[in-house]
Amino acid sequence: MKKFLPAIAANISAAFSEILLMASAAWLIASAALQPPLSSLSVGITLVRTAGIARAVLRYFDRFLTHKIIFKYLDDLREELFKSAALTKKFSSGEFLHELIITADLLKDFLPRVVLPLSTAALTTILLTYFLIAPLGIFAGILPAIFFAVIILSIKFKVETADDSEYRAKLLDFNGGKDELKIYGVKPALKILNRTAENFGTSQLKIQTRQLNFDTFIKIFIAAGNFLILLKLGAVVDKINLTVWALILFVAQEIFSAVPAAVRSFRDIGVKGYRDIGVKGIVKNFSTDFAVEFRNVNFGYDFPIIKNFNLQIERGEKVLIVGESGAGKTTLLYLMTKILQPDSGEIFIGGKVAAATSTNYIFSQSIRFNFEIYATDAEIFNALKICQLENFEIDTEIGEDAAKLSGGERGRLQIALALAKNPDILILDEPTAGLDKILAEKLIAALVDDCNKKNRTLIIITHDLNLNWKKINL
Repeated sequence: MKKFLPAIAANISAAFSEILLMASAAWLIASAALQPPLSSLSVGITLVRTAGIARAVLRYFDRFLTHKIIFKYLDDLREELFKSAALTKKFSSGEFLHELIITADLLKDFLPRVVLPLSTAALTTILLTYFLIAPLGIFAGILPAIFFAVIILSIKFKVETADDSEYRAKLLDFNGGKDELKIYGVKPALKILNRTAENFGTSQLKIQTRQLNFDTFIKIFIAAGNFLILLKLGAVVDKINLTVWALILFVAQEIFSAVPAAVRSFRDIGVKGYRDIGVKGIVKNFSTDFAVEFRNVNFGYDFPIIKNFNLQIERGEKVLIVGESGAGKTTLLYLMTKILQPDSGEIFIGGKVAAATSTNYIFSQSIRFNFEIYATDAEIFNALKICQLENFEIDTEIGEDAAKLSGGERGRLQIALALAKNPDILILDEPTAGLDKILAEKLIAALVDDCNKKNRTLIIITHDLNLNWKKINL
């Protein structure tokens, strides 16, 4: 919070300058109606001009300082996430990207959407209540009562976000089947998608309408409270002071009206700052006796996939997981790499994991660029040699997601990238896809030999039964 203090001070100063501008303008207009000599209004005229200039300068300074702090905070958050991912290896790629993009942006909004509105409203309440004590006495408590009532009502009022899961599911389905839609026609799919989009839009509109109605109610509530204050003031102050207080309370109403949105943002962001990500049921435990251990693991999508599953893989063991498409092989991979979490049970991973799958993204620059974040030249060439890629020119650009490579070359490059991370556990998903039998056997034999030398656990997921796996000690 200390890093936010300059922005809070600037925002409050800008708000107080606006109150001062309204108060001095109200005094000047009300006093001028009595037609005094112009000289007696000179102080008011000067104050109005000074307050107006101060308001403009402070508003500009407030926005400049706030944006500077926000983006410095965002840079710090992302730097911390990168360091944590690089040093502790505790993020899966999905978790890391979610934290880097979504969570970091949410936390960036914490200052302008939560801290500044609430702190300005609170300090405005304290200041105005102090000046109201003299004319109103105990009735000066009306203003803080309004402030706390708005806070409580905003906390009690909860609006669920619109459920877009069905809409997103349809988009993903139709994107996955885009080739089939080209053949058989897109009109039926568009009708379904439009209907789903309309349902989502309708539910979102209802939520927005409810939220707008609540915000309108809050504004009416604040206006009613301010009117009550003015009624009490009207009995004890003259018309000039009453006019001044009317415009001051008008500014206060605008400040208080921002409180509901601030409370909603507070609820959305969670106000936990950067935090470690714990995945339920998955423990990275280097003291376990096994490289991988599943204990009574259950997992499913819309229906159960894995039930009460137990598995123990010894350190340095070579394991082949074979099954037809849809049997759950890739689900096991995602569970072992923390991309998915089990519904129940525990998964113990005894070391650093690297996985090569068809979904791994390869950067469009050179092969060297893809390796150089975590590997030396010697490690690069060793990994490429094991994967039968030693003749590759590593400084040539390979296109977006390795588009200039063949499918088999791309798959072997993914394996080389995983090897270069020097993992304790290497998981390969369909490593022989796109390879002829001779090259596939050479690749697997070289991988097994390297893993034996380093006592590395090797887990291969495949449905390829054409290879002589026993011949290559798997």
